[in-house]
Amino acid sequence: MSTRALRVLAKTAPGGLRYRAQPTWLPPMLATLTENLPSEGKWIYEPKLDGVRALIYVSGGTVRIYSRNRKPLNGAYPELVEALEPAVRGDAVLDGEIVAFDPDRGVTSFARLQQRMQLRDPIRARRSQVPIFLYLFDCLFYEGVDLTTLPLVDRKAVLRDVVWFDDPIRFTPHKTSGSAAMLREACDQGAEGILAKRADSRYVSARSTDWLKLKCVRQQELVIGGYTAPQGSRERLGALLVGYYEGKSLRYAGKVGTGYDRRTLEMLHRRLTPLHRDASPFFGGARPHRRNPVGGAKTGGADWILRVDYRRLASPPALHWPPRRQVGPGGPPRRVALASRRKAFNSPIHPSSPSCKPSSRKALAVHGRVHGSCPLPQVLRKQTAEL
Repeated sequence: MSTRALRVLAKTAPGGLRYRAQPTWLPPMLATLTENLPSEGKWIYEPKLDGVRALIYVSGGTVRIYSRNRKPLNGAYPELVEALEPAVRGDAVLDGEIVAFDPDRGVTSFARLQQRMQLRDPIRARRSQVPIFLYLFDCLFYEGVDLTTLPLVDRKAVLRDVVWFDDPIRFTPHKTSGSAAMLREACDQGAEGILAKRADSRYVSARSTDWLKLKCVRQQELVIGGYTAPQGSRERLGALLVGYYEGKSLRYAGKVGTGYDRRTLEMLHRRLTPLHRDASPFFGGARPHRRNPVGGAKTGGADWILRVDYRRLASPPALHWPPRRQVGPGGPPRRVALASRRKAFNSPIHPSSPSCKPSSRKALAVHGRVHGSCPLPQVLRKQTAEL
């Protein structure tokens, strides 16, 4: 079965089209994380969706969906299988992303998708009441034609021809210009970011710099409420336990445990040990294990604030992979509210922003550079009664 795009490629592709048997598995091409938009060459730009990668194999009318690690997903997403069976015009290997949307914000939500990710029974998956969609962005094989050696723009042309796009199957939109504006808009909407792909890139089963991902990073100040015991070869302490205030309650937000050198661990241990208290300062939500709570209520000492650049907040709120952070003595912790509740703490930090130099107020750059302007909160002491 031929398509208009394939007929054109048969005449224009150097060396013609390459035919071979459709594989039963082809590891996916992966994007490389970067902080800078590409400045040379021709690129296309796609939204970075907050979902699960999916490889679709259609053969003889049978549809098989796999994760990027080759885990079968047919049972988890039966409505996609049913939609793909009549939608794909022939044998094909397709690449895409399975997503669910946050009904309030209108952006893809990994937290919402998690409500049915682990389900493998089709009946239970349907009963989850979480609508899902499949965004396709690449076609690797079609009717015995190996498309992986063709430029990306040509593969996308074939993809448009071989799939009948109708919900829940969608074609991933892309642009060829305006990447900076696209990234700003994605961050302003609370989306994941964008992908930049070379227009002439071939499909390789590896991580490649021909595909780049630029993630939106948001900033949040958090109260250090404790730390975990060290494990393995680490000394002094393991991870910092951080939280935010919701009314009068300090809610646990997560652990920040990577990027510390020996000097940093010694400093943190020296500063936090005198603030040790027997009871956990966190109320409600997750209660971390192996914790050593600290806080100013017992000693009246200054609170320590962690400024974190994070990717996203889960629901209930919890940090996801905070890659950069800055720590220092902070102001009244009651002012440290969750970013989504206090807009002042939720400005997007764009990957292309210049780095800043930490303030001289006992600040410490714990891991990497911090984006944007980063003044530390005023050094004020909280009142014991505030806890």
